[in-house]
Amino acid sequence: MKIVLIDNLLLKKENDIDIIFLQPHLGLISLIAVLENAGHSCTLYDPKIEISRGTLKKDKSLYKNIARRILEYDPDLIGLTSLGCNFICTVKIAAYLKEFNPSVPILLGGPHATVLHTEIMNAFKQFDIIVRNEAESKIIPVINALNGDGLDAIPGISFRKDNLVISTAGDSSIENLDDLPVAAYRAYPIQSLNLNSLRVEAGRGCPFRCTFCSTATYFGRRYRLKSAGNLCRELDYLHVTYGISDFSLTHDLFTVNRHKVIEFCNEVRPRKYTWSCSARVDCVDEELLKTMKEAGCRGIYYGIETGSKRMQEITKKKLDLDLFHPILEKTIETGITPTISFITGYPEETKKDQDDTLDILGSCYLRKYELDVKMQLHLLTPEPGTALMNQYGHLLAYDNYVTDFNFPTLEEDDASMMEQLPAIFMNHHYFKSVLPREQHIFVTSFFEIMHPLGKPIIAALIRRYANKLHRLCDAVQHWMKINYPGKKACTIEAFTRFTAAAFGKGSYLYSLVRYTYKIHTLNVEIDKEKKRPRIKDKRKKTITLPNTHFFKKIHNVPGIMETLEKAGSVTRKLASEKTNLLTQIITDASGSRKVKNFEVDSDISELLKMISTSSDTSAFSTSITYLKKAGLVCSC
Repeated sequence: MKIVLIDNLLLKKENDIDIIFLQPHLGLISLIAVLENAGHSCTLYDPKIEISRGTLKKDKSLYKNIARRILEYDPDLIGLTSLGCNFICTVKIAAYLKEFNPSVPILLGGPHATVLHTEIMNAFKQFDIIVRNEAESKIIPVINALNGDGLDAIPGISFRKDNLVISTAGDSSIENLDDLPVAAYRAYPIQSLNLNSLRVEAGRGCPFRCTFCSTATYFGRRYRLKSAGNLCRELDYLHVTYGISDFSLTHDLFTVNRHKVIEFCNEVRPRKYTWSCSARVDCVDEELLKTMKEAGCRGIYYGIETGSKRMQEITKKKLDLDLFHPILEKTIETGITPTISFITGYPEETKKDQDDTLDILGSCYLRKYELDVKMQLHLLTPEPGTALMNQYGHLLAYDNYVTDFNFPTLEEDDASMMEQLPAIFMNHHYFKSVLPREQHIFVTSFFEIMHPLGKPIIAALIRRYANKLHRLCDAVQHWMKINYPGKKACTIEAFTRFTAAAFGKGSYLYSLVRYTYKIHTLNVEIDKEKKRPRIKDKRKKTITLPNTHFFKKIHNVPGIMETLEKAGSVTRKLASEKTNLLTQIITDASGSRKVKNFEVDSDISELLKMISTSSDTSAFSTSITYLKKAGLVCSC
C-alpha cells in the first residue's frame, strides 16, 4: 500500500519573517519504520519545506495547494498528525483531500486528536479514523482492517460505522521503547537541507501533574527512556549516515531517572557527541550536571513556568523557586547553556504573581553569568485534557490574537470556525482570568521587544527601576496608555519613544536603545533579503544601503556597551560625550555577521552621510579606507 504521512504546518512569526524549523517529525518517522517493516511504501510530506523554498506561498490558497501536492503521490492511504496550535490547517487540508479524492481513507493521530477524538469525528466528516495515543502498535492492524470489519477489535481508535462514531476502549502504549525499530530518518531530506543537528526521541511519558500540560494525557504518566545502548546506537547511525554529531534529545523531563541518565552519559561520553535535553531544576544537581557536561551536554531547557510561589502550587508545577538561581548558576558553571521558560495568563494569576515572574526574569539580566541565559515568556495556551480545561473551559474567549503557539488565519472562514468551536480549537482561545487579556498581551509583547536590546542594556534599564523588571514594564505600559491609546501590544517604536521621554534624548540610555534597535532593524532587512537599495527620500532621490546607518551626535555606544559588560556602570565622561558613528553590518563568506563602527570627525560628517546614502558599495569601502588613512575616521 502507498501511504503518505503529513507533517504539521508550524510557522513562527518574528519581525514579519516566517521562522521555519525544519526537522523530521519523530512520531511520523517512527510510524514509517513500522509500516515499511510490514512491506508498505511510505512518503513523508512536510509542507514547511516547500514554504521555506518558496514553492508554496502562505496565502489563502495554501491548504488547497498542499492537498493537490499530496495527491500527486497517488496514495492509497493518507495520515495526518495534529497539534492544537495548527489544527485549523489539518482540518482544512483534510477537507480538500476528501473533496479532491473521496475514496482515499484519511487517518488522523497526535495529541490533539487523541484527547478530542469524539468531538473531532462528529464535527469533521473528512476524517475516517482517529488513531489515539501511541500509534506504532496499532497502525498495522488498522490498515489490515480497512477492507474488512475488524476495526472494532483494535483498542484505542475511533471510526465511523453506519454513520455512528465508534470509539474502542483501551490503549496499547509502547511498554519498551527499545522494541521499536530505528526511526526512518531516511524519509526526510536531511542532507539536501544541510541539517547539522537532529532531534532524537529519548523517551516518552511524564510523571508530573501540571495543570496546564497535556503531555501526561497523551503519553501517559509512566516515565520511559530508551536504554543507553539503544539510544547511542541510534546516534551512531545518524553520525555515520549523515555526519551529524549534535543532537537534541526529546523528552519532556529527561533527567527524572538519575540512574538512567548516568548510564546514558557513560555510554555516550567516548563518542564526543554534543546534545541538549529538558529537565526540572529539582531533578538535577551539581554532580549530575558535571557528569552530563563531560558526556557532551551543551544545553538544558528548564520549564519554570511561573516566578510566583503561590502559582507554583496552584499549577501543581511545585518547583522550589529557592533552587532557581543556585541550579542556574551550577548549570552555567559547568559550561551548559540554560534556557528558562515561563508562562503568563493563568486564570488565577494576579498582578503580584505576574510581577514575580517578571522579576525573576529580570534578576537573570542583573546577574553576571559567563554564559548567556536564554529566556522565554509565553502566553498560556489552553490545552485539551488538562486540569485547567476541566476547571475553566467555560471561561474560554476568542479574540483572534496570534501568539507564538497558534497559526494565523488564511481562509475567510478560519476565524469564524475556530470561534464557533471552542471545544476543538481551544488553543486559539484564552481563559478569562483575574487580570484582563490586555495585560497578558502587553507583558508578553514587552518582553519580546526587549530581547534585541541584549543583557547589558536591559540590565541598565532595570537598574533605573529599583532592579525590578515589572516596574519598568508598568512604566512603559502607563506611558503607552497615554501616548498610544487602544494599543494592546508593545512595539519597538513605542519603547524607543518611551526611552526618550523617560530619560531624555540626551541620555546615553536613549542612544543605546536607538542604536541597538537600528542594528536589529538592519539585520531584519538583511533577513528579508531586500537586496535592492531603498529610497529614503523621494524628493532628494537619495538611496540608503540596507546594511549601513549613520548616527549623528550619538553617544559612543560601542564604548558604553563594553563598559557595561565589564563594570555594569558607565563613567561620567562616557555618559556625556557624543560622537558621529557610521555603522555597517558585514556578512562574511560563511554567512556570519559582525557589526563594524567608524567614529567620524565632525568636519566630514556630512560627507560620510552622503557616502552612507550611496548605492555604490565599492565607493563606500574605498572612501572609508581613504578617510581612515587620513585620520578622519577610526574604527571603534
